[in-house]
Order: sequence, then structure tokens, then C-alpha cells
Amino acid sequence: MKRFIVSLLLIACAAFVGFAADGTEEQLILGEPVAVTSAGQSPGALQFTVVAKMIKLEYTFEKLLSVDNIDISQFKTLVLVVGASGKGLGAANIDIEAEILRVKSLAEAAEESGVKVVICNLEGESRRGPSSDRIVTELAPFADAYFAKSDADQDGFFTSLSEEAGVPLATFEKTVDLKDVLAEYFGK
Repeated sequence: MKRFIVSLLLIACAAFVGFAADGTEEQLILGEPVAVTSAGQSPGALQFTVVAKMIKLEYTFEKLLSVDNIDISQFKTLVLVVGASGKGLGAANIDIEAEILRVKSLAEAAEESGVKVVICNLEGESRRGPSSDRIVTELAPFADAYFAKSDADQDGFFTSLSEEAGVPLATFEKTVDLKDVLAEYFGK
């Protein structure tokens, strides 16, 4: 009888451990070097580089990075900092359609090369709107993670995309708080 009870307990423990393992997600670890570009030509991508320097992240920044001017396979992570800016698009002499095509081509090339793609909203609610949301929606199928300022997700936009795709979402209150997110995801 003791053997039967011990066997039953062992089976129950094994089943419990199996269920626990199924419900646990592994933490996504991103690699360096990192390619950083703007997706919408707002100043957010430049702000990202300031925060990246704080944790000594190895990155290359180019606001008009494209598949025509870089071999994305030389990177381990692509960060697309989303925020449509009419002024920034005008200064770059491109329209929203050309911008979406540029960043989507980068994301496609990254996916083909096994490069992780992070979609980042660094400027919060001020960089939400039809154009910015359209860029995020176009890039969503390529996302391995989302980093978003908390007020950009007040309506659950990033949460929904994250949950639908089963990819992590990290939120932060202030721009400088992104350094903690980067440190966690890049193992710094």
C-alpha cells in the first residue's frame, strides 16, 4: 500500500511540475549589436540612443536606415522606434507610405536573417494617432517584443498586440526608465 501511495504522489508531482513548466515563459534575451532607426521620423529614435548609452549598449543608429544601405544580418536586434511626425517626415522628404515601406522592408529582412525585432514607443501618448498606430500595426507581425511608455498603452493598444502575438510587452513611466527595460532584455 505504501508503494502505491508513494507512486501516486510521484505521478502527481510529475504532473504538477509538467503543468507548471507549460505555464512558464522563458525571458526573451536580446543580443548586440543593435540597429536602431526611426519609424515615423520623430525624435524618439535619437532619445533611444541617449538611453542606450547609459547602459553601454552596442548599437548603430541611422534615422533612415534601409535594406539598401545596410546588411541587417550583421545585427542581432533591430529596434524600430515608432512615432509619426509630419515635421520629421517633411524634413526627410518622404511621405508616410514610403516610410512604412522602408521600415517594413527592414523588419522583413530582419525576420529572414533571424534578427529580433523590437517595436518601441518612447514618446508616449503624444506619438499615438492614426499614422503612428498604422506603422505599429504594419510592423506587428514581425515583433519579438514591444517596449512602450505607459501612457502610450492607456487604451490597451500595445497590450492587445502583445497578447495576440504572444510576445512580451515592457512598459516604463519616464523615458529614462527605459534603461531598466534595456538592461533586463539585453542582460546588462
